[in-house]
Amino acid sequence: MLQTLAAAGLTGLATGLGAFPFFFLRRLPRRAYDGILGLGAGLMLAAATLGLLAEALEGVRGSVGLDTGVLGKVVLGFLLGVVVAAIMDRFIPHRHAGGHHEHIGREAHSHDDEHVELRRSYAIIGALSIHRVPEGLAIGAGFASGHGSSLGWLLVVSVGIQNICEGVVMGAPLRQSGVSPWRGLAVVVASGLAVPLGALLGHLLSASAASTLPIVLALAGGILIYVTSNEVIPESHSHGHEGTASAGVVLGFLLTMIIGAVLR
Repeated sequence: MLQTLAAAGLTGLATGLGAFPFFFLRRLPRRAYDGILGLGAGLMLAAATLGLLAEALEGVRGSVGLDTGVLGKVVLGFLLGVVVAAIMDRFIPHRHAGGHHEHIGREAHSHDDEHVELRRSYAIIGALSIHRVPEGLAIGAGFASGHGSSLGWLLVVSVGIQNICEGVVMGAPLRQSGVSPWRGLAVVVASGLAVPLGALLGHLLSASAASTLPIVLALAGGILIYVTSNEVIPESHSHGHEGTASAGVVLGFLLTMIIGAVLR
């Protein structure tokens, strides 16, 4: 348990690394921004498919053939994760990361414009902070799955890199809104505190009964896939830099494949 919480805490703190460039920059070129989003999307898709769902499906083939009970749990967990993510997206007030894209290259704002932009920035951070919870859930379930915690560490590394990318996504609108670098860093780091909370929940749910592990793993995978496809990829591919964004997705997926191979 302590190992899980410590690893999840470090993963959450990694979010703050993404805010460091904004000690030196006020804004980020749109192409670079989209490439970073694509990289994060590739990391999360690979972590969900090659890590969480692959682990959840491991017990589907038993000594007597297909275990429909385990398969049913995986399908149920995956669909439940998608439904949970869709409900969060529908009913929790937030703006997608794209809410500030038209402001990235703007040189000046009126006072009212800056106030509105700051509110939008905090709305973006609130939405991304909510997404830290299923990331932590995935890490907690990964460590509870056993196998020398290799799945847990795969998720820690891939989610940690993804969190650095999202730290950039959160830091950019804050700096563009006139927030100081130190305050922006503090806000971004604080958003990562949701990761160990989610990890604690994921570990407790998975460890409470071995039969629940496939459900929790698939649920976390379903949430990550829905969030990535519903928010991150559309945002990264909607500003004319689809090639850069797609290259980021491929690179993120490839990195997770390599990380997984090394940790096996």
